[in-house]
Order: sequence, then structure tokens, then C-alpha cells
Amino acid sequence: MNIRLLIAALLALLIASCSTLSESTSYNYKNHAINVISDSISDEQFMTILEPYREIVESKMAEVIAYSKEPLISYRPESPLSNFLSDLILEFAVDYCKDNQLDIIPQISLFNHGGIRASIPQGPIRIQNAYELMPFENEMVLVLLTGQQLIDLADYITIRGGEGVSGITFGMNKNKAENIKVQGLAVDVNRKYWLIASDYIVNGGDGMKVLTWAEKRIETGYKMREVIIDYLKGKSAAGVDIQAKTDGRIYHVE
Repeated sequence: MNIRLLIAALLALLIASCSTLSESTSYNYKNHAINVISDSISDEQFMTILEPYREIVESKMAEVIAYSKEPLISYRPESPLSNFLSDLILEFAVDYCKDNQLDIIPQISLFNHGGIRASIPQGPIRIQNAYELMPFENEMVLVLLTGQQLIDLADYITIRGGEGVSGITFGMNKNKAENIKVQGLAVDVNRKYWLIASDYIVNGGDGMKVLTWAEKRIETGYKMREVIIDYLKGKSAAGVDIQAKTDGRIYHVE
């Protein structure tokens, strides 16, 4: 396990452990700088600090949480992996709104290809795979878009050559999106639509400026990686292996 992944996993485990504490305790700390060359760090003192935790973290990372019938990879305009992740977070959004008694129904999800940093292997899926897939601390955010903003978003996704989406379908004709449908119905400029995505792109990451103009925004407080892990564990508990495919939700217009 590289040093950056080890640190990310250790921090996540420490945060999870601290959340169960009912009283504060004293502590000592020392700052240690981490930069772009952290993966090849050779500082013996720094490695000595991390070493006592390596075995614990690596044991946790090796935990099998699901099984996949085939390897899932990501590519544009759509792919089995981007479709799987987009469907997953839209399902989460619908359940989140029901559980929190929000009078809204999310219709669309967006999962940027740039945020997918690894594939899902065939066979056992481990927690480490989830960290490699989503190494960032991004959280899930709901935003309310107008029909016109949704059209603008589809046009921008077309310019980028595709992204991971769910609940929406459209054709890509040069730099314009055509035949845009939400849940099977033509997009209506007079309607408004709830979309779920990461806080990174909702804040304008990857050039998604249209999402920053949303009329409303709801912070769920859930990290995308934890949502993925919980979903995979749920499928495993139900005896369901992971599988996904492309289905033409984004396509090139001939």
C-alpha cells in the first residue's frame, strides 16, 4: 500500500473511531508535511511514526466487502463502472430523502469520470479497492436545477465527451446534446430537477459552473466513498454479486 493511501485510510479509521467517544482525552501532536512526492517518501522518522498503524490499516483494507462478476472499468461517453457508480448514488439520494422525510425526489445523478481513479476487479472487492477507486474526501450534495440549467449541463457533458450519469439520457451531436430525457420524459425548461453529485463538481470542479448556479443545495454529510462501501456491503449481505453494463444513456448521434 503506498504512503498516501495508507495515510488516507488511517485518517478515516481514526475519525470513525473518534466518533464513538463520549468524552475528550488529552493528546499530543506534531505536524508532518505531505506533498506530491509522498508516495515515494523515504524519511525514516516519518515511516517510523506510521509503522505501528500499518498492520492495523492493511488488515482493515484487506476486508472483502463484495464480489464482482467481471472487472468494471471507466471510459467515455459511458461505461459499466461510471453507470454503476451513478446508479448507486442516485439510489442513495432517493433513500436519503425518504429517510430524512424531505419532500423531494432526486431524478438525476452525475459522477465525473475524473473522480474515478481505479477500476473494480473481477472477484473479491476489498475496502482497499474502494479507497483506490475514490481516494478523495468528497461528500454527496443535492442541488435543484432548472430545466434550462439541465440542458446547459448536458451540453457541457457533451463537450467533455461524456460523464457518468443516471436518470438522464441524451445524444451527443458535436458540441450539443440532443433528445434529452429525464426518467424517460423530455426535459422541460419550465420544470425543476433535483440532481445529486459530489461537492467537488457542485462547487464548480471540472468546469461544472452550471451547478454553482443551482437554486437550492442540500448537504447530506455523507462521503461518497462510504456510500460506495455501504452499498457494496449491502449487496454482499443480500448474496448479490456486482455487475454492470452500458445501456446507451449517453450516445453519439450518427
